[in-house]
Amino acid sequence: MIAIDLGSNTIRACKMRRLGSGNFECEYSFERIVGSARGLSHTGLAIDAMERIRTAVAQLCTEASFSSSIAVATEAFRQASNSSEFFRDIRAEFGIEFNIISGEVEAYLTRLGVENRAKILNLDLKDSLLIDLGGASTEISFGEISRSFSFGIITALESNKRAEISMAIEFIKQFKFNNIILTSGVPTTVAALKQGLNYTNYRADLINGVQIKNTDLNWAANLLKTTPNKDELVGKNRADLIVKGCEILSNLVGFNPCIVIDDGLREGLFITKKLNLKEIK
Repeated sequence: MIAIDLGSNTIRACKMRRLGSGNFECEYSFERIVGSARGLSHTGLAIDAMERIRTAVAQLCTEASFSSSIAVATEAFRQASNSSEFFRDIRAEFGIEFNIISGEVEAYLTRLGVENRAKILNLDLKDSLLIDLGGASTEISFGEISRSFSFGIITALESNKRAEISMAIEFIKQFKFNNIILTSGVPTTVAALKQGLNYTNYRADLINGVQIKNTDLNWAANLLKTTPNKDELVGKNRADLIVKGCEILSNLVGFNPCIVIDDGLREGLFITKKLNLKEIK
């Protein structure tokens, strides 16, 4: 089985095996930048975005061997008016059925994936705040309390999302947390740059558990604003998104140190299916 997370900026898939400890470890990973939310309008997903998704799904089907799949889609597809039609075409062409999940389910699955990795790393997540900054939405959770906000790195780049970001900051203020866990492409990219890695030689095992601070976010943003080899560092056409993401995270986390975890929704989805923990809606 393979688990597929089609997000507002990336498509990520994985296969996992169960360890003797009962935790799950990724044995196959797939990720492509598709920019699902780029050009999102009242008419729905942009034509070029749909083509990028089709190309990535075709690559996944060619590269990975799997007999069954569980696939979900998030905020861009919650908003798009043509999602159902698009996913009917995807199912007919590739045999993969995507379910559009709510922000609450997204937050639940992401936290499950993060908690699995934290156990492997022997990290204590008690009283931890989790922030998942996506392409079109941001999920923030503390224990069983979670909320999805309608801003992400793509939508914040293409429109003014200051009001929504301010709401997220106020939401965070109500919690007394021991640490902040960051997952998604922006913090993992910042952690990679801090470790001397780039887009090509990125390794999740060197990123998981890395601590970053507000100063690291500012450093990474300034680096990508000034360096001529930004595509080599963070991937083609990603620099502007990473810079915007660093600005958003800097506002959300303040001066609290953060722990970066690469694992997230796709891993939580796989684990949920394998353990029959909760019906995916």
